[in-house]
Amino acid sequence: MDDEKLRTAGMHFLEFAFTFLTFAKCQYPSANHIKINSLPFFTLSVLADLKDENYTMSDLADKLQITKQQLSRLINDLEDKELVERIHDTANRRRVYIRISPCGLKAMDCLKETMLDSTIAALHIYNESELEQLDSCLKTLMPLMEKFQLNECTE
Repeated sequence: MDDEKLRTAGMHFLEFAFTFLTFAKCQYPSANHIKINSLPFFTLSVLADLKDENYTMSDLADKLQITKQQLSRLINDLEDKELVERIHDTANRRRVYIRISPCGLKAMDCLKETMLDSTIAALHIYNESELEQLDSCLKTLMPLMEKFQLNECTE
């Protein structure tokens, strides 16, 4: 593959990423003391997306690419806010799983709804043709981003 094409695509991706992160920081309010683009948000997002899976502290630390010590402090804080819960394995009491709590799921649902409302309000700047173009680009981009994410997480 041509290195110049990779570099160009990489630069466009970074431009998009920085623009989106700036948008997210400015546009999306905090809820339940959870800020968008924060580690608590990403932790709850991972746990909500895979709410039926059992994550040990090690599994979750690996998934979030942080140390177990960082995760321990984070989980303690989220547990104090009743957003996550620790589940002890019935066969091995020393094994503890982390799950998003019903309160955490509700908080994430509320946060997503608030984010959607903010996004819809921001989209009013586009005319119908621009909105259709943006929607088409996003529908094309999502499968590509999923492939990109899978590749990044397996390295």
